[in-house]
Amino acid sequence: MGKNWVHIQDGTGGKEGTPTELVITTNALPNPGDVIAIEGTLYADKDFGAGYKYDVIIENSKVETLTSKKEKN
Repeated sequence: MGKNWVHIQDGTGGKEGTPTELVITTNALPNPGDVIAIEGTLYADKDFGAGYKYDVIIENSKVETLTSKKEKN
């Protein structure tokens, strides 16, 4: 699809066994552990077919790195 698919976990948790991640599509590629801010278009009930269905997804996101994990090491 020509984009990076980033799975964000904000640590809020949820009911046991319930995923609490947000998926975004972007041309950027943040590093695992980075703290980021995103801006994009929010869609609900997006179905790409072939089993790729999302209750919520943010597409064409701009990503700003607020704190890089690399800076902390």
